[in-house]
Amino acid sequence: ELAKERGIENPEIICCRNAHGALDKAAHYFGIKLVKVEANAKTLALECSEVQAKINRNTIAVYASAPSFPSGTVDPIEDLAVLCKKSNLGLHVDNCLGGFYLSYLQRMGVFKRKFDFEVDGVTSISIDVHKYGFAPKGVSVVAFSTKELRRLTIHPVSTGLTLYVTPTLQGSRGGGVIAAAWATMMYYGQNGYEQVFTKLHEVKNRLEEEIERIPGLKLAVKSDLAVIPIAGDGIDVYKVASLMEKRGWSTFTSQNPPLMQICYGEQHLRVMDELLKDLRECSEDVLKNPNLTVEGDAAVYGAAKMLPNEVLDDIMKSYIEVKMTVKPLPGA
Repeated sequence: ELAKERGIENPEIICCRNAHGALDKAAHYFGIKLVKVEANAKTLALECSEVQAKINRNTIAVYASAPSFPSGTVDPIEDLAVLCKKSNLGLHVDNCLGGFYLSYLQRMGVFKRKFDFEVDGVTSISIDVHKYGFAPKGVSVVAFSTKELRRLTIHPVSTGLTLYVTPTLQGSRGGGVIAAAWATMMYYGQNGYEQVFTKLHEVKNRLEEEIERIPGLKLAVKSDLAVIPIAGDGIDVYKVASLMEKRGWSTFTSQNPPLMQICYGEQHLRVMDELLKDLRECSEDVLKNPNLTVEGDAAVYGAAKMLPNEVLDDIMKSYIEVKMTVKPLPGA
């Protein structure tokens, strides 16, 4: 809406290539061009100089992550805010994965940088209460730095037979999950969340220490929170992920660079030893048998490298169509 007021007909948003895929979907729906820049090779975070080089007359905002999903690293929000304010741009902070968790790490003195509305220049923040807030899904929040910005998101309909206006794009929203989220937050309270995140930080530290000791694996970067990004050290990390999947572990993988990630939570307190044992054995198997075939979810990225984007997009659409297909009734 601000872009329209400023006469921008072809708006652009600058983001890191590791930004969450939901941004691509939103940009497609709203007719906004996404300008993607590469992450810093060492930090796997958004680079201010890369952003500055892409700013032009059509740029309306910069999208930053706190943290990014593939690497668990927090972008340099304070530096980006200075740049955005100087250029009169919006700065959105994707705090969906890090919501609650990152705030408490900051409160506990573990995370030293600022990333939210404490930073002059941050204009909006998104938070998933269902992740490290532990609430049911369906209560994600987007917050704005000013009432004026929030007002731009409201679209009233006054030309129909009835007056219609809702606070969100979604329209109708069930009150049950909102009540459940409130009850969850009341249950944990400030002290409860702090106790959980203290334990999770210990989980993170132990995972990082032990993974560095496993032959064939290394940390792609020391993350800030939530995700441990693991790279192969002389081996194909997708093959390790494939073997872990066969053993029943839920890891996820990403490309450019090829990584396997562990998104850790409270359950890892109970299964830490078993997880590390299997991870060590799977890495040893790949070292001994480098010609192992990648199977399961991890195999997708190997195939993706050989396909044009247009073909891959079509395959992904077909995948959703198959999942959405309703089986006919017996005898129908």
